[in-house]
Amino acid sequence: MAKLSQNDLNIIAEHPLDTSLDQVRELLRKIEQSYKPGSLSFDGVADGPDLGHQEAISKLLLALMGHKVAFDLRSKIGNNDVANELSKLFGLVRSGRCNYEHYRALSRLVVKKASDVDIWNAVFDLITTVFRTTPPTSIPPSFDGTPVTISSSSFQGSEQTRQIIESAMFYEIKRCTYRNVDGFFEKYFEGRRWSCKSKEIYNAVKKEQYRDERWTDFPDPPDGDAVWKWLSRFQDNHLSDSPGVFYTTASTSDLTGADARRQLDVFTKRRGIENTEKHNWKDVRIIGELKQSKWELKKILLQLARYMRDAFTAQPTRRFIHGFFLHNTTMELWVFDRSGPYSSGEFNIHEEPDKFIQAITGYALMDDEELGLDTFTEIHNEGRFITISTDATGKEKRMQLDEAPFVKQRAVVCRGTTCFRNIDQSGVVKFSWTSDKRPPEADHLRLAQEKGVEGIAKLTGYQRITSISELRSGLTFPSPHQFRSGTASASTSFSQTQQSQSFGPIQNLSISRTSSKRKRPGDEQGSQKKSRSNSQKSKLNQQFEATQQSGEPAVSLFEPDDGNYSNRVLGCLAIAPAGKALSEFAQIPDPEKSVASAIKELLIALRDAINAHRSLYLKGNILHRDISENNIIITGTEKKDGNVAGMLIDLDLAKVAGSGRSGARHQTGTMEFMAIEVLQGIDHTYRHDLESFFYVLIWLCARRGWDLCKNPEGRPAESRLRNWYAGTFDQIVDAKEHHMGADGFQKILMEFPLAFNTVKTLCTEIRGILFFLLEDGKLFKGTPPGPPEKLYDPIIEAFDSAIADNFPR
Repeated sequence: MAKLSQNDLNIIAEHPLDTSLDQVRELLRKIEQSYKPGSLSFDGVADGPDLGHQEAISKLLLALMGHKVAFDLRSKIGNNDVANELSKLFGLVRSGRCNYEHYRALSRLVVKKASDVDIWNAVFDLITTVFRTTPPTSIPPSFDGTPVTISSSSFQGSEQTRQIIESAMFYEIKRCTYRNVDGFFEKYFEGRRWSCKSKEIYNAVKKEQYRDERWTDFPDPPDGDAVWKWLSRFQDNHLSDSPGVFYTTASTSDLTGADARRQLDVFTKRRGIENTEKHNWKDVRIIGELKQSKWELKKILLQLARYMRDAFTAQPTRRFIHGFFLHNTTMELWVFDRSGPYSSGEFNIHEEPDKFIQAITGYALMDDEELGLDTFTEIHNEGRFITISTDATGKEKRMQLDEAPFVKQRAVVCRGTTCFRNIDQSGVVKFSWTSDKRPPEADHLRLAQEKGVEGIAKLTGYQRITSISELRSGLTFPSPHQFRSGTASASTSFSQTQQSQSFGPIQNLSISRTSSKRKRPGDEQGSQKKSRSNSQKSKLNQQFEATQQSGEPAVSLFEPDDGNYSNRVLGCLAIAPAGKALSEFAQIPDPEKSVASAIKELLIALRDAINAHRSLYLKGNILHRDISENNIIITGTEKKDGNVAGMLIDLDLAKVAGSGRSGARHQTGTMEFMAIEVLQGIDHTYRHDLESFFYVLIWLCARRGWDLCKNPEGRPAESRLRNWYAGTFDQIVDAKEHHMGADGFQKILMEFPLAFNTVKTLCTEIRGILFFLLEDGKLFKGTPPGPPEKLYDPIIEAFDSAIADNFPR
């Protein structure tokens, strides 16, 4: 039902209908008495047009159109008065293009002599309903938004197979991988407190084992087992008291702490950790790969990247991670951080023996800061603590956090968003790496508080910790490495000059089963240098290239490369109140809490978050642009009506409406929740965020909802929703467009657990508000002109009705 303002009510009260509808009431009564569902239409679809019924509805519209109230009330879907909208309806009826079903509610109210308020409310509902089923106008799409890229964070659990993760990782790192970085060895392996010891070890080993420009004791052929035995002997003889200890794994069961099982050739842990045959990813410091087979850069780099992803997942506040390849007698040293991987370039361990020994000893002798560990957080026997600034004066507060985060990203090149609850449950602390081109989230929160925005977390502290440019200082980066693949510019987004082009391929992921930026100018960057590309082509290369033979122009989701890396700033943000991630609604620690109460909690939290989004946009003039299941929290705060409040968090990607592009190269998001037009490169609007809220609701019902069910019978073995994040961008768009159509949507609802049948009606109603088919059969998914309330109001009212009807107090 439409929401009438006090001014609307005053107009209706001042100008009553009285006898205005008496002449048409008897005609409408006859229609209703003879009505059978599906039998009456004005478009010939059912039993054919009926001129008597058409005449009755026409007279009703004329009577209302000529009334004073119709001229004074303003339409809820545009800038016209209601009389103007009624005249459009009249034209549709006279041309035989309307269905009686749309008019029946109003007709029955007139027959029953309902109140004027109810009748005019029904008029508003009629206008909204009819004009959402006819070709609408849409705000002209803009392609000036920040391009969107993907990360591997959507893949979880058993679907994290090697093929899937490496395919996703390629698109995560392909545009931000650098080789032969000048200053790499000097930065990480020279001028350190342990450099003298490293040199002493080198001189001793060289004297014993280096003859005729070769390491005489190094295995030949250098297969993995032999190299590990050599490294183990080297460690026993020269690194017996080093802070780090080298290990290997004999099987995938030796390493725990990740969703998927992995086996590492070489890694280090801190000395003093219990020395057993079992290890945990949270203790892994360095990762090395030993290969005797022919060098294939992409293949071995993707394997290392997969391991780095697991390490960052287990250590989400880690700043960077060292790694290396040792292929035959060729070595390459790598660092992975939140802006991507970069390397020293290849060197031969026989031709440059000093580098070889310095690297091996350095990895064992590095301290926490040199290893890229989190040195901002204090971790000791008493727990996990941070010290953070609470105001502009520099006043600080020490906070104790829970041991484990309740939100983290399973990716490498991303914002690395990680959220901990305070141990006293008073608030949440968030770590994230955001583009230096975007304002800090703290600025958005302060602005929202100044403007009286409701439903948004309150800022209680912020600390800038470091940045990618600071971590990479002293290095000179060449142009990004060009992988030998036909997908060098494969599409993942549109730019403004590429609006009409099709998406190039992203590896099609057949599985069975959801941010990012430009380098800050600085002297440390130095001159540009072209990197070398490897001539070998892996099977994965060929697989990507095979999908590129369509002849369609490829579209890069990045801007043209200027050779600079994306600079991100690591910040620590404290907000209140505390809460749990929306996805945790399905976790019921309290046995007395029923499935129904969990569903109610979900709907209330989502409704409140949409209300918060509305307040943020209309009061604060801030658009969120990153709605996902992890960016809405259930606070546990009791309202006056006893319901649990939901709150919107994570404004890292938010922007002041109308402020233009931030200058960031791209933004990452959770694929399954991205609006269709955003995937197509169209600039973000408030409607796209509402579409994302809708996807969150569907996702939580169809995917997370099964966690509530004691009996999983009926759970689909392979969810259709996997197509929302696996495949090419155009495949994901096609999947979502199909699923938002009538047939596809019913199939999505079939994946809901039986307990969620009560939510299906709500989902159907919201789908009807956001999407509908045009006369040409295409799905309307644009942003309608006029006030945003035309979408906010009916969606929030739909939630209110679903909560009241299905979960009475």
